[in-house]
Amino acid sequence: MFDTETQKALMEEFFSENREALGRIERGLLALESHPSDHGCINAVFRDMHTVKGNCRMMGFPRLEALTHKAETILDRMRENDVVINQEIGSSLLGVVDRVRKTLDVIAHSGSEGEIDFSTLIDTLETFAKSPSTTESPDAPVPTPTSPPQPKAPASKETHAAPATVESIRLSLSRLDTLMTQVGELGASFNQLKYVLTRHPHQVEQVIELHGKQIQWLQNEVIQYRLQPIGQIWDQYHRLVRDLSVEIGKKVILDLVGEKTEVDRNVLVAINELLGHLIRNAMDHGIEFSEERTGHGKSPIGRITLSAEQKHGQIFLAVRDDGRGIDPAMVLKKALATRLITPEQSAEMTDSEIIRLIMTPGFSTASQISTISGRGTGMDVVKAALDKIGGTITIASTLGVGSDFQMVIPQTMAIVPSLLIRDGDETFALPQSNVVELVSFYGDDITTHIEGKMQVPMARFREKLIPLVPLQRLVKRGGPRRSSHREIERMHGASALHIVVLQTQETFFGLEVDAILGHTSLLIKPINRVFSHIPLLAGSAVMPDGSISFLLNVPALFQSHNDTDASKF
Repeated sequence: MFDTETQKALMEEFFSENREALGRIERGLLALESHPSDHGCINAVFRDMHTVKGNCRMMGFPRLEALTHKAETILDRMRENDVVINQEIGSSLLGVVDRVRKTLDVIAHSGSEGEIDFSTLIDTLETFAKSPSTTESPDAPVPTPTSPPQPKAPASKETHAAPATVESIRLSLSRLDTLMTQVGELGASFNQLKYVLTRHPHQVEQVIELHGKQIQWLQNEVIQYRLQPIGQIWDQYHRLVRDLSVEIGKKVILDLVGEKTEVDRNVLVAINELLGHLIRNAMDHGIEFSEERTGHGKSPIGRITLSAEQKHGQIFLAVRDDGRGIDPAMVLKKALATRLITPEQSAEMTDSEIIRLIMTPGFSTASQISTISGRGTGMDVVKAALDKIGGTITIASTLGVGSDFQMVIPQTMAIVPSLLIRDGDETFALPQSNVVELVSFYGDDITTHIEGKMQVPMARFREKLIPLVPLQRLVKRGGPRRSSHREIERMHGASALHIVVLQTQETFFGLEVDAILGHTSLLIKPINRVFSHIPLLAGSAVMPDGSISFLLNVPALFQSHNDTDASKF
C-alpha cells in the first residue's frame, strides 16, 4: 500500500487532518441548521471543506476531490448569500461528510478510493448549486415534523452517524521531550543496576527502588497520554439526534455536560455503542411526539442530556430524557407474560426492582421491531457492555416526567491500581477503586463481628451490618454449596478471617479471602475469548512469576452472590 516511511507519515497526517476537519464540518453544519445566517460558521465550514479537498488533490484521490469540490461550491454560494441552508441541503452536505469518512477507511485498508458511488450525491449537489437563492427566512431554524411520518424503508450506516473512533492522539513537543528524558534516565539506571550487580551487590536494593520509581512514573505518564476528553466521541451524538429527529419526526435537543472529562481511549471505544443505544432508545421510546407533549403541558421540543463527571478514579455517566418515562405496570405485565417472574415474586417487588427487569437478556416492551433502538433486543446489550469493563448501571424513572440512566465506569482499563488476594492456590486482583477497607478478625473477635441475619452471613463493619461473600464459593466451578447456616458455623470455627470491604455504587459488602497479598499496579489485558462468557472476570494480567491472574469484576461478584445458582461459576 504505502512503500516508504515518508509515504506512511504523509498518509497518517492525511487521515488525521481530514478526520479532524470532517468532525468540525459536521458540527458546523448541525449548528447552521439552527442558525442559517451565522456567517462565521459558514466561513469556518467552507475553509475546512477546502482543506479536505486540497488534501485529496495533493494525495492523488480525484474522486474525493470532485465530491468535496461540489460541496465547497454550495458552501461558497452560502457565503455569498445565494443559498440558505435547509434540511435537504444540510442532509446532502452531511452525506458528503459520511462518504468521505467511509472512503478514508477504504483508503486506509487498501490504498485506493474503492468503488463507493458518489454520482447521485454529486447530481444533487449540482442541482443546489444551480438553483436560485432561497426565499427562506435566514434566521428561521430548519422545521422538523411534529407528527409521526409515513412508514418508509429502514434508514441506511449514512443516515445515522457512524461510530467515532479514537485512532490517534497529538502530543506537544515538550511532553515528548519530557518522556524522552525519562526514558534516557531509565536506561541509565538499568546500566547502573547491571554495574552494581557485579561490583557492589549491597547497593542492588537501592538501585532497584530507583528503577521502580522511574517505571511507575512512565506508567502514570503513558496513562495520562491515553486519557482523552470524552467529548471526542460525544460530538457524533448531535448528528445521531439530528438524523433520528428527521427520520421519526420528533423535535429533540441534545445537551452535553462534562465534555472535557478525560477517559482512557479504550474505555471510550467500549462505551461508544452503549451510549448510542441509550440515546436511540430515548428517541424511540422515551421522547413523545410534539402533539403529545403539548397535550401534557410539556415543551413541544424534547430534551436528552448526556453528562460525565470524574470522581475517585471513576467516571459517572448519565443519560437523561424528559419523555414519558418507564411504566412499571407495562414492564410487569410483559415480565409475567414471558414468565420472567412469577406472580408471587411480583407481589413483593418495588417499582424500582420492576424497572430493572428491562436489563434482563431478551426482555423488551417494544410492540414491534424497530430499526432505531436495537430491533427490540432491549437494554441487556447495555448491561453486557458495562459488565465487560467492570461498570454498573442504575435506572430511575418517573411516569410522565422522564428517565435517568446512571452509569459508573473505570477511567482507565490499561494500568489498574489493584489489591492482590489469594483463594486456595490462585491469585486474583481487585480494582483499588472498589476497595474501601481491609479487615482481619481472629479468635473470639470472629463470633463478635460475624453473625447471621435471616440466615445470611453478615459482617459488622463500622457499626453497620454488611453482606459477607466467601470468594471460594463464587470462584469454584463445581462441588456442593454450603447452606448459609453452615457458612456461618464455618466462619465462627475459623482461627482467622480476612475480609476485603468493597463498594459498588452505593452498596457495601465484604469479600472473605484466604489471604490479602498487597497492593500493586497491573497491566490489564482483555479477557481471552475462552473466558469471555464469565461475568466475574474483568481482565487478566501477567504476574512476576509468569502466571496469569484475573482482575475480578466487583459488581458481578455482588450480583453472583445474590443469584441462586452462584456456584455455577
